[in-house]
Amino acid sequence: MDNRQNWANINWYPGHMAKAKREIIEDMKIVDLVVEILDARIPRSSQNPDIKEIVKNKKKIILLNKCDLSDELVTKKWQSYFKTQGIETVLINANDGKGMKQVIDTINNVMKEEVEKERERGRINKTIRAAVLGIPNVRKIFFYK
Repeated sequence: MDNRQNWANINWYPGHMAKAKREIIEDMKIVDLVVEILDARIPRSSQNPDIKEIVKNKKKIILLNKCDLSDELVTKKWQSYFKTQGIETVLINANDGKGMKQVIDTINNVMKEEVEKERERGRINKTIRAAVLGIPNVRKIFFYK
């Protein structure tokens, strides 16, 4: 058998990634909002192509992390682009907590209508369930001061 034929049988989608994807799909049943974290320097390249299909009709915000390292003018253009897609963005720096107050405010703003509907039904203090998603190295761990 030719070595090239051996390469054709290799699965480049590791089992742990497939498992994580299945778990995220299952979790979407109870999630109200998706928070996707992208690298502000390379938003398109740092976006997992599966996320758009997985989250479908869920409300979504995008956090552009490492904004301190990105070109401000280019980042503003990306924010405008996402806005045309109906997606709110927040600039953050996970290392120092920059932008975290705006994240909370944006989540509350995006979910305002749903929270109000729940309040009208007598459910006060509805918990907003959010899934935080992003590819490795976009820094999904951050600190809120």
